[in-house]
Formats: sequence, structure tokens, C-alpha cells
Amino acid sequence: MTEAHSTASSMMAQSAKTALKGRIKKIHLEASLIDMACDLCMDQVPVELAFQQIQDKAMEKMIPLLDTKILDQADVMQSCLEMVAEESERVAWSALQKGTELLEEGLAILEEGDIELPNDGYVN
Repeated sequence: MTEAHSTASSMMAQSAKTALKGRIKKIHLEASLIDMACDLCMDQVPVELAFQQIQDKAMEKMIPLLDTKILDQADVMQSCLEMVAEESERVAWSALQKGTELLEEGLAILEEGDIELPNDGYVN
């Protein structure tokens, strides 16, 4: 690979990653996974398994956001897939943390007894 080709490929990879980050930001991925994290915690799914399920869902949502123009350029595609893996890990941990915090806040409110639950036990 020539230096000019390598530089062009690097610039193309950076451009594709920047565009992908923008598309990921637009779908509010992290916020969409917090509910999933809460549900997994309430179902008492072990943390490692919950993390893996959330990360899998994040990847599932990010892969379709890849620009199809890069599919035939292995080095650019590899760079974008590495970013997807890193971002899915970051998003999964963040969603899991925020979901846990929301559940803790909810439990604290219930323990304080400041709210009354309806007789049927359901809250709308």
C-alpha cells in the first residue's frame, strides 16, 4: 500500500466514523437502552449477562447505520466496526449504570413512603 493510498484510506475511515457517530447520536441510542437495562435489572439478570444483552442490542441498532459505500473497502469497514464495538461497550455500560440509578431512585422513593400505591398495587 502506498503512502498516498494509506493517507486517503485513513481520511476516508475518519470521515466514515464521524458520519457514523452523527447517525448514532441522532437515534439517541443510549437513552433507548436505559429501559432495557431497567427491565433486565428488575428481572434479576446477572450484570455480565445484562451488559452483554444491552451491548448486543446496541450493536444491532448501530450496524445498519454503516454507510454502504464503505462495504468494499476492508480497512475503512474494519475501522468503523472497531468504533461500533467500542461505542456499543460504552453505551451498554452507561445504560446499565443509568438504569440502575433510576431503579435505586425509585426504590428510595418507595421506601420513604411519600407516595401511596393504589389498592390494586398498580401504578400508572
